[in-house]
Amino acid sequence: MKAARLREFEDWFAGYLRPFEGGDEEIRRNTLLKKNHTFRVRTEIIGLGRDLGLPEEDLLLADTLALFHDLGRFEQYFRHRTFVDRDSEDHAVLGVKILEEHQVLDRIDPVERELILKAVSYHNRAVLPDGESSRCLFFTRLLRDADKIDIFKVVTDYYGRKDPSRDRAIELGLPDTPGFSPEVYQALLRKEIVRADRLRNLNDFKLLQVGWVYGLNFSPAFERVRRRGYLDIIRRYLPRTEEIDRIFGMAGDHLLAMS
Repeated sequence: MKAARLREFEDWFAGYLRPFEGGDEEIRRNTLLKKNHTFRVRTEIIGLGRDLGLPEEDLLLADTLALFHDLGRFEQYFRHRTFVDRDSEDHAVLGVKILEEHQVLDRIDPVERELILKAVSYHNRAVLPDGESSRCLFFTRLLRDADKIDIFKVVTDYYGRKDPSRDRAIELGLPDTPGFSPEVYQALLRKEIVRADRLRNLNDFKLLQVGWVYGLNFSPAFERVRRRGYLDIIRRYLPRTEEIDRIFGMAGDHLLAMS
């Protein structure tokens, strides 16, 4: 990947967003939410890549993945007024369709084009496919780590804000009810990523976020989550129970061991 090509992609991305930025207030607000997320994921992936010693061309490729990883989110929200894939459509698949329909990647090396499309399509999957190339899996995992790090920031900033109004897009439309689901708790005891279809309330959603630490891949990502105290912030907004204390103790130990 070359710097000039990335600048072309940035220009195309800015033009693609303009109609959404001119929509109604709800569309504008959620477009800005995902636009800002995209730019922060770009910063995170470059930081991770530098810590891992990637050469400049690979850093530009990683930056391109971050730029396009949530491309489908804008059309998704415009069509369905939700970011919940199961209630609308898979935003990663939609992003790939948009890139192909607009022929955004047609002028780059076919090997790089295929890697970008695959990484975008894989970035939100529960499990990465078997038999994929090591290079594709490396960049996909790097993207997934950068994405999770920034989503930690989004949700912890949201929990700590003074504005009492609720954002249904961030909360995935889940009810704010007491307790948590046994299925979510048991998955975290097994150090598994919690499936979104197991969520029943906001406490489940917060516990799902704790489980993201088991899906991280690279030491610099673990170190960032630990240093920024994201788990400590989430803990403040969950009930004080022995079960939840156990979940956070296990997750904290995992972060420390992998940093």
